[in-house]
This record gives sequence, structure tokens and C-alpha cells, in this order.
Amino acid sequence: MTSFQDSVLFRYFFFHWLFRDASVKELYQRSAAIAHNKANRHHLLAYLRRWIALTLLMYFAGIMLEQFNTMACVFFYTIAALCTCTIAKITVAWIFLGKHQL
Repeated sequence: MTSFQDSVLFRYFFFHWLFRDASVKELYQRSAAIAHNKANRHHLLAYLRRWIALTLLMYFAGIMLEQFNTMACVFFYTIAALCTCTIAKITVAWIFLGKHQL
């Protein structure tokens, strides 16, 4: 039986499985992990587009429910706010993985 973290839905929205941990003490392993992460940097743009689409969908669902004067719009606005945090995280990762070391 597979866990939720191995499912296609999880991998469609969360990108952590693409990258390696670069906090190891061994210099060669850390260098290899950083090179691997920089090579997979381009995938972050696809994840960024997915999260932006999900944020807009939740935001507009909140707007539509607000027109009917229901409190259910709070749920969708909260999800949109949490998605915005993930967009910021992806953007920062994309920027920093693109920087060259001096």
C-alpha cells in the first residue's frame, strides 16, 4: 500500500521529492546535492504555475461565495492565503538556486 506522499496528487503539487538534501557534512556529497538541485531548478516554474492557478481558483471561489453573503468564503480565502505562502517559497527557491557561487 502506498502512502499519500507517494501518490501522483502529492507529487503534482509538492516538489520536495525532486531535490536532495544539501546539508550533509561531506563536501563531495554536498556539492553533488547542490548540483543536482540546480539541475532540477527548471521544474520549479511548473510548480509555480500550478500554485498560482490554485490560488486564483480559491480566491475567485471566495469572491463568488461572498456575493451570496455566505461565510463559506472564509475557507477559500484562507486556502488562497496559504497558497500565497507556497508561491513565495517556490519563488525564493528558484531565485537562490539560480545564483552562482563566487
